Amino acid sequence: MAFNTGLLVLTNLKQVGSVLSSVQQKVSRILYIQLFNALSDNTNNIQNNFVSSLPKYSQEIHGVYAQAARHCKNLDVRVLLSGLKYNKPEIKTQNPIDVVIFDKNYNNADIQQFLNERVNTLTRNYKILTLDNVQEHNNEELKFGGFDDNVENKLFKHGVIGGTFDRLHLAHKFLLSELAIRTESKITIGITDEEMIKGKILSELIESLPTRVDNVKNFMNDICPEVPCEIVPISDPFGPSIVDPTMDMLVVSRETLRGGHKVNEVRQSRNLSKLYIHPVDLLEEPNCGPEEEKKISSSTARMRLLGTLLKPVKVNNKIPSRPYVIGLTGGIASGKSGVSNWFEELGALVIDADLIGHGIYKKGKPCHKLLVDKFGEGILAEDGEIDRKKLGAIVFRDRNQLEKLNTTVWPEMLKDILEIISKASQDVVIIDAAILLQAEWQNHCHEVWTTLVPKEEAVKRLIERNGMSEEQALMRIQAQPSSTTYVGAANVVLSTLWSKDYTRMQVRRAWDLLRTRMEAQAKEEACP
Repeated sequence: MAFNTGLLVLTNLKQVGSVLSSVQQKVSRILYIQLFNALSDNTNNIQNNFVSSLPKYSQEIHGVYAQAARHCKNLDVRVLLSGLKYNKPEIKTQNPIDVVIFDKNYNNADIQQFLNERVNTLTRNYKILTLDNVQEHNNEELKFGGFDDNVENKLFKHGVIGGTFDRLHLAHKFLLSELAIRTESKITIGITDEEMIKGKILSELIESLPTRVDNVKNFMNDICPEVPCEIVPISDPFGPSIVDPTMDMLVVSRETLRGGHKVNEVRQSRNLSKLYIHPVDLLEEPNCGPEEEKKISSSTARMRLLGTLLKPVKVNNKIPSRPYVIGLTGGIASGKSGVSNWFEELGALVIDADLIGHGIYKKGKPCHKLLVDKFGEGILAEDGEIDRKKLGAIVFRDRNQLEKLNTTVWPEMLKDILEIISKASQDVVIIDAAILLQAEWQNHCHEVWTTLVPKEEAVKRLIERNGMSEEQALMRIQAQPSSTTYVGAANVVLSTLWSKDYTRMQVRRAWDLLRTRMEAQAKEEACP
């Protein structure tokens, strides 16, 4: 059984990789790590082999988070800093601790004394675990450079950092830890607002601003609550760093060092003192996949969400449980057709709503008569078929006429789609429909999936594929729901922005996870 929240008392950094490898099997959600050298004195026989200095602490924290990236993929790891900065003996956490883990054996009396005197957030039925025969090894990840020898031990009064902080990850935590450990009086953290994130990869999947603020606040309150921390939304690259005269340190990643220098240029132009810029090396991504960054990043985290279940599936009791119906939608030029073809290869029945739409206009179909009755015989060609250009000339210059067309055509299309579904032999049916949400066909689906590409990519495809001008392409895109609307309605998101192989990998992941959900549902339905 895995415990919800654990505290790891780490006394030997040389074995941290092996320790974390063992611990990740025992804790399921949050793992607090207390470097034992952070405590004011050793408890009886519980000793440590750390060296206590600010740069060494940075190196140790970097090493722990680097090893956590390798061994604790799904754990929320937090290295506690209060003892490091303030030599405090107590260990306080916001979340109650279910299990305390020691990286070596100690006698019961020493352990109990340690817990009684040091840890005050234990649950009533907490457990104690000790790890036996943990191997020491050389940790290359513990190498850490980039310090200015003249300031490496210096503390600053008011430190600042800015970022998106989407899906707070280990590299974020190390950056924030560097800020916390080197700041004495006040911390300011700027978090980009909704306008600032629009140009980022898969920006539609970025967490809301309140969620990102709460996550950062929760983390900072855990690792070092002693330093007052102000978190502010920022709508430009600088935020308060160019106006606050009390600030004296800016923490940046080494990739954004140029932006830090720009901050100082602006400050000097306003007669404000320059900030000390503390650049931090980001953590390597130990399991870098195709198309992913080599450093741990939020972009990679969002890419890894593609093809997974982003929103719980609500049971739709208005439709039969089988076949299982997926509504696949997305903006123009987002790659729906290619994705549909791959799902068809995997065994799904794909219903192309565009083909259905073309078919219902045919002479002899009920919709043909309905359209002639509503729009007149002037929409007919010489052979009696509906002339789409004539009809388009009427509806695309009058919103009311377009609404009349849609309310006539969409229900007739749905009738044909539902008839095909009722006769399907396949257990998965995919409705490929750009108008799925506008027509409210999602009410006839078990799940909604959407394809997604940035607007710039869609424009490029429409110009190259359809021969449109840029203006025409933008008009077509602006006439449809926003990508945020599509994502907001979707259980699963797929993006065709990258290579075909990467898209196929997403499709396979989505299909396999769908099959797992369907099997679980079938077992549940089979139970009396």
